[in-house]
Formats: sequence, structure tokens, C-alpha cells
Amino acid sequence: MVKTYIVTGASRGLGFEFVKQIAAAGNIVFACARNPDASKALVDLVDNKKVFAVKLNTVSQESIKAAAAEIDAKAPEGADYLINNAGICGTMGLDFEASTPEELANVFNTNLVAVNEVTKAFVPILRKRGPDQIKKILNMSSILGSIGQMEDADGWGFGVAYCVSKAALNMLTRMTANKLGKENFVVFASHPGHVMTDMGGSDAPTTPEQSIRGQLANLEKFGKEENGLYYDFEGNAMAW
Repeated sequence: MVKTYIVTGASRGLGFEFVKQIAAAGNIVFACARNPDASKALVDLVDNKKVFAVKLNTVSQESIKAAAAEIDAKAPEGADYLINNAGICGTMGLDFEASTPEELANVFNTNLVAVNEVTKAFVPILRKRGPDQIKKILNMSSILGSIGQMEDADGWGFGVAYCVSKAALNMLTRMTANKLGKENFVVFASHPGHVMTDMGGSDAPTTPEQSIRGQLANLEKFGKEENGLYYDFEGNAMAW
């Protein structure tokens, strides 16, 4: 059965890999990005039959509303899956004294507030599938948001704002799942692994192909037992 996916942050990195693998499997995907036309790789995939490019600036209410209206019109029967992938890493370094209010606010606005606003706008599209059909939301988290995995002060080499925003996203995921679980939704936080992307670096042990293949497999197989929980791309439970 052909499924319909909505992916944010789809013009490059893991977001683009989601689109590529979803399309290769014969499914329908709405690839949302701030400027999708700037990604030649994405433009080459768009056929407006299975792959649709949608302009979406996740920190703009006007853009979110316009993107939701566009997808709603093109998918009148709704969508099955929402993948909240868009995010930013901010400034590197785990020194809270070097974290400015502007840095914290900027990263939180993209990695937390925007996810909540996008989900609020797109959930009605998923609800169109009806109460008897399961709908799923993947929130792209990170091991860097795991309090239990934060071993020491120098920890991971990513910024305070990024780590704390992903920890907050995990809580938002649980709260979203608590509400939507009553409507036959499955909502979970996903750690993609340490992946060879601009953020992960060229020495990372996991390829984008491996990460996304695993995350899509999780998205497909997870059910009510996984609602509100936190997993890596191989399906292993993560420590909060």
C-alpha cells in the first residue's frame, strides 16, 4: 500500500535522504524546505506525482500555514507520516557561560518551538486518515539530548543550546504522544546515529543511507508500545 509522508528540512542531509528513500520505495512524499529550488538533487527528484516540493520556513507562522494548506489541497485524503527533521546545531562548545540568550533563543525556536508549531498545523492532515488507521510522527532528536548519556562536562562537542533543545524536544515528544495516542497516533523521538553529514563530519561511522533506512524501518514497524518513547536508528531504546 502506498503511504504518504511529510518531511521537513528536506533539501539536504538526512532530510534529503528521507525523501530519496521514500520515493525509491514508491511512496508519496511532500519534501518541505525553506528553499527547495536551491537543492538540485531535490529538484531532480520532484515529479509532482510522487514527490512534491513545498516551501516551508518552520520558524514562520505564515509559511507553516501556507505549506499546510498546499499539502492539504494536494493530499485531500490525508497523510500517514510526519517526519519533523528540520533543525539547526548552533554554536559548538559545551560552555554554558559562553551561551548567549540570543543563541539559546534561536536554537530553541528552530529545534523546539517550530516542531510544535509544524506538528499543530500538520496533524489535521494526518487526522484525515481516520480514527481506525494508525498515524505516525517521528521527531528527529539526538543522543546529544540524552541527559542519561551526558557523561561529563566536555561531553559531546556540541553546543549547550543544541543539547538542551533536543532534551526539551524529547519531553515535547512524550507530551504530544500522550495526547495523540488516544487518536491512534504513534509519536516517538529518534536518534539518527553519528552520521556523515555537515553536522556529523566526514569521520562519522554511519552513512546517511544506513541511518535513514533504519529510521524508516522503525517508522513502519513501531506501534502503540513505542508511542512516546525514544529510539536510535537501529531500534534500540535510548536513555532519557
